[in-house]
Amino acid sequence: MSGNVVFKDTTDLTVQEKQQFRALFLRVFGKKMNQKLFDRKFLYTPKGYSYHGLILDEGVIVGAFNAIPYRYKYFDKYLVFSLSVDTMIAPDHRGGGHLVKMADVVYEALVRDDVPFIFGFPNEYFYKHEKRILGTRGIGELDYYVTLRSIGTVMPELKLLNCLSRAFSWVAIGLSRVPKNAEDKYHIEKVVDEESDKHRYDECYGRITIGDGTVCIYRICEEENRIQTLYIIDVLPLTPTSMARAVKQVYRTAMDSIDIMIYVGAPHFRPAGLLKVPHSKKPQRIRMTGKILIPEVVDDSVFAIENWNVNMSNFDVR
Repeated sequence: MSGNVVFKDTTDLTVQEKQQFRALFLRVFGKKMNQKLFDRKFLYTPKGYSYHGLILDEGVIVGAFNAIPYRYKYFDKYLVFSLSVDTMIAPDHRGGGHLVKMADVVYEALVRDDVPFIFGFPNEYFYKHEKRILGTRGIGELDYYVTLRSIGTVMPELKLLNCLSRAFSWVAIGLSRVPKNAEDKYHIEKVVDEESDKHRYDECYGRITIGDGTVCIYRICEEENRIQTLYIIDVLPLTPTSMARAVKQVYRTAMDSIDIMIYVGAPHFRPAGLLKVPHSKKPQRIRMTGKILIPEVVDDSVFAIENWNVNMSNFDVR
């Protein structure tokens, strides 16, 4: 469990260190991260870099705590918050207080750059450890809203009901009411512009613009058991009216190639045409945590999820 902890921003990393980082990512998460994705993820940011607390063992990266800066509107102010992502430590280097040391050097760098708040979406395993070890606080949990087009693909024992589920989803979405001029207000939401689009999305994502100016961003992924899953990543602006129109349009666009459509978020309303997944049936719990770094800039309002416009566009899954 030897190794020393250092801080580097992304521009400080050598070519060899970036390769080591990606190799560690593959070792810990079992997924590949190519150089193009690494650059888009960590360099296409408001700062031109991200933050990395690293464990080095004989010059080799064996651990990393990372934070990506994003621009957010916080009530009437525009600030830079940071998203904690891809915390990873090689199995033979876990323990010894390395996690706290990596986090601390990143927190110090964020404060130097006037970043007042860091948040994340830890997995089930890390959630309790993070709160206890790093002193983060819970913000809230995201909900799942779905329509099952081919129920037999998701639940093979019900494959004889595929025709019925397709008819039901078509009717439920097609006949769902679009609220007229329904507005909604969120006190904390990401700033969406060309820079943030370049950072978050690539050619894997679809984009639909509806006549009233609503934009829906989505992605179709093949999940376990070859389930074709359409994720509604974001709807701009997010109101009951725009969401209802987006659900209808994206379903009509992609219905012949999907088995299930999902929206994950914490809206103030139930998206028209979609069913809320009961807590006990969620495929995984997505919980949001955070830590205030500069209390003179933000207060405890950041820990109330009802203040947030948050969905899959706020983090780097899917």
